[in-house]
Amino acid sequence: MKKISLLLLVLIASVIPMTACGRRNSYSTNIDVTMVDYLYEPSEIDIPAGQQITLNLTNNGAVHHEFVIMKLGTTVGESFGDEDEENIYWEQEVEPGQQMSVTFSAPSEPGVYQFVCGIEGHYTAGMKGTIRVVAP
Repeated sequence: MKKISLLLLVLIASVIPMTACGRRNSYSTNIDVTMVDYLYEPSEIDIPAGQQITLNLTNNGAVHHEFVIMKLGTTVGESFGDEDEENIYWEQEVEPGQQMSVTFSAPSEPGVYQFVCGIEGHYTAGMKGTIRVVAP
């Protein structure tokens, strides 16, 4: 009985590291984002670099919102303004009560990208988040 228990223990101990090493991170290409006044849920998103990403956007807020992804290495200052327009990677507007699915190509360069609402005052109210683009 002790030999069987020892053999089973050795087998389990050898299988666990192999399954951990063989596992690759897989990041979703289909993301649900809910907008309310004035935040995103979730506020942190992981996506694979260079892939087609589908965002399922739902605006449960009472006002118009935007989902704006800034270019790598750029962030909005104290408030979103005209000076930030040239640093936009991708954007989509969503009316109150509207639900939509949109597709965009994820950046090919891994890194942390900021996303914000570009409507005046929404960013300063806290409507922002981060997208972590990871190598597939």
